[in-house]
Amino acid sequence: MKEHDKNIFERLLSFFANNEMNNITIMSLFGGVGVYSNATMFAWIYDNQLYLKGHADYIAMFTRYQMKPLEFNTGVTIKLLQYYQITDYLWQDEKKLIKIIQMVIKYSSQNQRYKLKEERIKDLPNMTISLERALFKVGITNITLLRQEGALQSYLKLKQFNKNISSNVLFILHSALVGKHVATLTDEQKSQLKKECSKLISQTSR
Repeated sequence: MKEHDKNIFERLLSFFANNEMNNITIMSLFGGVGVYSNATMFAWIYDNQLYLKGHADYIAMFTRYQMKPLEFNTGVTIKLLQYYQITDYLWQDEKKLIKIIQMVIKYSSQNQRYKLKEERIKDLPNMTISLERALFKVGITNITLLRQEGALQSYLKLKQFNKNISSNVLFILHSALVGKHVATLTDEQKSQLKKECSKLISQTSR
């Protein structure tokens, strides 16, 4: 283990009681170090940072804390994984960080079969890796979450993050969720989407 990775692991280990430490193990993993609790991975030390395993139930909280997803370089492309970087702010608030780590371990243990690469947003019709990354930044990290939010809410979240985003993104999101190419949308359908979006904006701004 690299010296810096060792320091991160030792700092993480200090958060556990003596009787819990024996349950925490590590394993080399794709240029980093996987951290396990009772043989279930809950954290990843990678590129001199500690990342915690994500889950749909608390991904919004990770987003609020500005925890960025792990960008994993495969040598061919960059993949965004559902492990999220612990920020300096959280390192400084140990009580809060310990609670978060305990929550992540609990969820990880309950969902041992939960896979990070469930579904990739970029694999939907019309979607691109850049749009997938933009959605990641607003907490929409997989197709399930995208469907839960819907095209309109997802677009508005992107709009809040980047005011210059085009209405074409709304059309792309809608088409992706209904499984059609964006070019098949009629002018009438596009107009209707814009109206629904404007209505939603007016409702949320009240």
